[in-house]
Amino acid sequence: MPTKAKKKADPMSDKIREDRKRRRYEKVIGKLEKFKLQLKPVHEYEPERRILKELDVRKRLPTELTSEETTRRLMLNRDWAKHKHKQHQQEVTFISRAIKSQESALEQLKQESEQLYEQAIQVDKKLIPFVRRGPLYSLPNPNYDAPDGDYFDTTNYFSKGFGVNFMEHMKTMERQKWTEIRAERRAKKEEKDDDK
Repeated sequence: MPTKAKKKADPMSDKIREDRKRRRYEKVIGKLEKFKLQLKPVHEYEPERRILKELDVRKRLPTELTSEETTRRLMLNRDWAKHKHKQHQQEVTFISRAIKSQESALEQLKQESEQLYEQAIQVDKKLIPFVRRGPLYSLPNPNYDAPDGDYFDTTNYFSKGFGVNFMEHMKTMERQKWTEIRAERRAKKEEKDDDK
């Protein structure tokens, strides 16, 4: 029995099919590029309308500083830095002197009486009223009703409007691609079966 002639794939129909796909993708990409510069609105950064109306009144003219003013400000900054450095050095020396005098007093107390020294280094719990409650080892009570009430989510969500749900569109295009691939595979399989 003579073999059945294989069907030749039409290059023009393949090219037309590929062009359609490319145009679809270009259309979606064009819609995406249209909206790519649109930023997510942040309501906290938007000023009040009253302030927007008063912008011309509120606008300050830029002032140029004279050389005397800039040198005065530099000298003021330097003097302030010197003052703060001196203050820091005084605090450090005061603290180190206090620690040294405390240590020497404790050493003298230790030489005088060991018992008084032990009492002196004990922590005085009445000096600082500190109460600490550690972690609980029991599980949380499932029947506990929180007194604060309900939580309402008031988050503003921002979505770009493309006219078409982009992900759904891409999914349908993917499905179409796979149905075409399956149809081609089926056709090839049928050709092989016919050849046998």
